[in-house]
Amino acid sequence: MAVRANTKDGDWKFGRGLADYIKDDAEISQNLKTRIQSFKNDWFLNVDANIDWLTLLGSRNKQEEIKREVERVALTTAGVARITLLELTVTNREASIQLSVVTIFNTLLNIELGITE
Repeated sequence: MAVRANTKDGDWKFGRGLADYIKDDAEISQNLKTRIQSFKNDWFLNVDANIDWLTLLGSRNKQEEIKREVERVALTTAGVARITLLELTVTNREASIQLSVVTIFNTLLNIELGITE
């Protein structure tokens, strides 16, 4: 399967035909980043998908719950075999995530994300 690649700003790439599509590890990495960064209730076909960032970042002492949610989303992302590292820092309604996963292609992907409420 292949998906349309995103720009640095997270928009879809257009104008280069099939060159604007990615697959394999690049596809898994992009899907994983997109799913983790997506807010719960954003997708009308499945309002329970993704992470309830507004509630979690707006409350105190939710670091373990956020970590469990990131793990859940990562492990249910197509192509992710297992998590090898998950480090999370939560401060002032922001989260910094360092995540390493092994894909079904036996490749290690290292991902760094920042989430802001």
